[in-house]
Amino acid sequence: MQNKNKSHFSITKALVLVSVSFMMLAVLHISYSDNYSYTGTTASTSNSNAESDTSLPPSSHIDHSLEDPYVPLPSKTHQEPIVDDQTEKDSYPGKVEMPKTEPKTKPKTEPDPAQPPKVDTTPKKTEEDKKNSETILSDSSITTTVRFENGTQYKTFKPEFFKHPEEAKKELGSFLQTLATRSWWIQERLGGESDGTDATDDTTPPTNNDETDEEDDEEEDDERDEKDKSTQVPGRFFGYLPMGGGNNQFTSLQKAAVLAKDLNRTLVLPPISPNSHIRTWAGPRYSQFYDLDTFMTSSKIPVIEWHDIKQTPETVPGDFSHHWPEFAEDFPCTPNGKIGVNDHSLFDKFRLQFLFNYRPVFSKADTTHGKSTDYKYARDVLLKDDEPSTETTTPAVVGETDPNLWKCLSCPYFLGGSDLGARTWKEVGVHLRFNDKTEAMVDDILDTLLGPKINEDGSVVPPSTRTFRPHPEFIIIHLRRGDIVSKCPASKTEEECIVQIEAIAKRVENIERQRKAQAEKQNRLATYKALPVLVTTNEQRESELEKLYKLGWILLDHGDEEKDPKTGLIKGGGKTKKLGTESRLGPWYPSMLDAVLLTRGDYLIGMSVSRMSILATQRGKAWHGHTTMLM
Repeated sequence: MQNKNKSHFSITKALVLVSVSFMMLAVLHISYSDNYSYTGTTASTSNSNAESDTSLPPSSHIDHSLEDPYVPLPSKTHQEPIVDDQTEKDSYPGKVEMPKTEPKTKPKTEPDPAQPPKVDTTPKKTEEDKKNSETILSDSSITTTVRFENGTQYKTFKPEFFKHPEEAKKELGSFLQTLATRSWWIQERLGGESDGTDATDDTTPPTNNDETDEEDDEEEDDERDEKDKSTQVPGRFFGYLPMGGGNNQFTSLQKAAVLAKDLNRTLVLPPISPNSHIRTWAGPRYSQFYDLDTFMTSSKIPVIEWHDIKQTPETVPGDFSHHWPEFAEDFPCTPNGKIGVNDHSLFDKFRLQFLFNYRPVFSKADTTHGKSTDYKYARDVLLKDDEPSTETTTPAVVGETDPNLWKCLSCPYFLGGSDLGARTWKEVGVHLRFNDKTEAMVDDILDTLLGPKINEDGSVVPPSTRTFRPHPEFIIIHLRRGDIVSKCPASKTEEECIVQIEAIAKRVENIERQRKAQAEKQNRLATYKALPVLVTTNEQRESELEKLYKLGWILLDHGDEEKDPKTGLIKGGGKTKKLGTESRLGPWYPSMLDAVLLTRGDYLIGMSVSRMSILATQRGKAWHGHTTMLM
């Protein structure tokens, strides 16, 4: 019996040893396979990169010390630098990320009750940490270029930049040469949907007839060529120069976008330019406030922003304006409406910001010599590709293969035509909406002023979309006053130049009368309440402001609360809602947030003399179905 037990023990021991041996062999095999797969994938990736590098055109403005010389155009919607929590700590400039193998699935084990649970003590990254996480692409004595993990690139300018013009110009690169090197860039049709077929996949069934095969292949090639042409963004570009205040610049944008569409060119969108209302050196991108990606999808008009081609300093030393021409490059543009022929003042701020010397280019097709303001005439002139007149100097390089790569118009704002106004809104304006970030800022303001929307049972109404938070209904008035009063001719009275507050109050009474009648008709009179009235205005006269206070309307001011040094009381008696926007966000946000607020009012009363009011009535009605009116 004892020998029998020993025999069983020996067999069990042998089985255990065999099992352990097989497990060790399996582990070695997996390790070898992973290493082999990783090495093969790495080699394949390197070869692929090398092949793609040689297929790209040379570029004098790109740092070829990087592994990949191709610098993709950033997203048209400007992004704050945000990185993933899993960013590797050992990242460095030019690092190539290798593909990772899938982790092996481990068998689940029950937690040991005797062991305390593990606590993750790794500090979580804050949003500020994410924004500051960056990779340095280049660092010279005059600039530093960084790339954030979301793809955004940003160039900072050191003090030495402003002391060495030639070195600075070389570092910035040429606007036109950069366009020439980007002319090969294409992408799928904006907003187009795939038809489910692969353009490179031959799905024709095989046949025995060689001639038929060849004919079918030729037909497919022709169809594919036509499809490729129809799904590419135009490789030529059209730009314009901004002028006037923010709303006049938006009008220029709309007309320029229609023109770019008719010319079949990609629109190069300048930033919102400094003007008489906001006196800064540089202005922000449109994508800081607007959703350009959605605009391109819905309008089918391709857009890139000026900053994506050439980034220049946003702040400069005080004496820089005296010698900025030393840093500027020649810049060709076709004048219209006489703007750019002799008068450059309308876009002086813009040419300073982007460091270019304006050079008028007169087309042989333009018999008016830059004086026409007719839209169709300007379009037809720009459609014709011809050599510039010898009477003007143009840059040496516009495009190595296409001298007509770039077309520009000095002032689309003054263009006119029988149907141009309708086209600019239907084809451009209605599609160019504010981005989610800007809308959320307005939601915050409405939360402060009105609070959330409440159901009859007292519960808060949940949001129906991801963009807007529900708020109680309200009336909003855009009361443009200050500059209109100052422009009133001596031959007219003030009452003839501006709408009086008493007339606006009657319009509000009419709105409430209609609302009350509707409530009575629907047996809701018991719950009827007059709507709050918000007012955005540039009125400064105390006598006029007092009229608004007495009506119980809420005046909005993006400044900070100020106290009277003698009494210690808040100036204005706290009757104006001070939002503190300018001190928190800068000078460009107050007017932009007002523009959004005007679209949110369930009832909007605007002034017919104000372009901002006109835009707001169009937006409020088209985007939200609100009731809008001009006085």
